Amino acid sequence: MVLFDGITKNELYDVILLLKESEVVQLIGYLNDLLLSDTKREHYHLSNDNYSKEITVALYDKDGELNHFAEEIKKAILSEE
Repeated sequence: MVLFDGITKNELYDVILLLKESEVVQLIGYLNDLLLSDTKREHYHLSNDNYSKEITVALYDKDGELNHFAEEIKKAILSEE
């Protein structure tokens, strides 16, 4: 698991995620699609109602293809313990 702040470009280590029911339903759909879809979409963006907050979810394999990630995210993935 890599938790990354897209604004500060820093890794996060202790995150509390509070979601409304509609956001949980949307997130479950995104996660199912990442796992089960034949399209192999790289990521999804889950935003709050006014788009002021966003979670990006992506499926990755540390030993797989990482070229679609930004350099700072690749570095965080490769240094993951």
